Amino acid sequence: MDVFLKGVKFEVDDSRSEPPLFILSVRKSGSTMLNKACRQLAHHNNWKFVDVPAAMFANNIPASDWIREPTLKDIVRPGNVYGGFRNFPAGMAAAELFVSGRKVLLVRDPRDALVSEYFSNAYSHRIPAGKGGARARLLAQRKAARHQSIDDYVLKRVPLMKRTLAEYLPLLDDPNTLTVKYEDVIFDKGKMIDRIVGHFGWTCAPDVRKAVIDAIDIIPRQEDRKEFIRKVIPGDHREKLSAHTIERINLDLSEIHAAFGYASALAPSYADSRLPAQRAGSP
Repeated sequence: MDVFLKGVKFEVDDSRSEPPLFILSVRKSGSTMLNKACRQLAHHNNWKFVDVPAAMFANNIPASDWIREPTLKDIVRPGNVYGGFRNFPAGMAAAELFVSGRKVLLVRDPRDALVSEYFSNAYSHRIPAGKGGARARLLAQRKAARHQSIDDYVLKRVPLMKRTLAEYLPLLDDPNTLTVKYEDVIFDKGKMIDRIVGHFGWTCAPDVRKAVIDAIDIIPRQEDRKEFIRKVIPGDHREKLSAHTIERINLDLSEIHAAFGYASALAPSYADSRLPAQRAGSP
């Protein structure tokens, strides 16, 4: 059946009774990887994957125009997977189907996410067609990023990142939510797949698992700031930001870091991460 949000049509499955599933993340925290994997896994388990943000983006509608819209909950139906979210879907939050549905939340060290956001906004983020709307906002962000130092730009974006993560805080105590850290899975995509499959009660044959890993396991040989997948190694903020900037971020996000398990100083296991020798030739 067809359902609508802000005039945008979504095709959903109305033949099932299971609680819906939700794929959530924070922008620049591996969301594209997560959603690509979950789309394939949903397909192999005969679940309909409904990518709300992608459809709104294609129609040049910025997330701020719909993410809190009360009618967002009206497109949710049992037996569907709702994904693509880089911000907390506040318009769904009070709906019983959202509360009772199983969720996966992917997070990343906010300092690395902020650095990634700078390069994405400055160089690689796709720009939708049309006039005004999401296009105008992204072009403004691109201009701002290119005309500021990375430190200045990142510091101005800290309040937005803080708000995004703060809105996700209630899910950390939600038994229906599986929280996955980018740092734990970026070099082990199979681990992420296994955890998602187990949480959702899906099946995943070895050949399907390999196909999903092959589709998402991209490690650049070297950094290219203009590429969408620029650099995946955790701790990038230590190379890109000044010590003063990191100190200010640590202060502003201290409670967020504590809640999501990111120490003010980068954990040794992340700081010592290096591109595995056996992966150096990966495409």
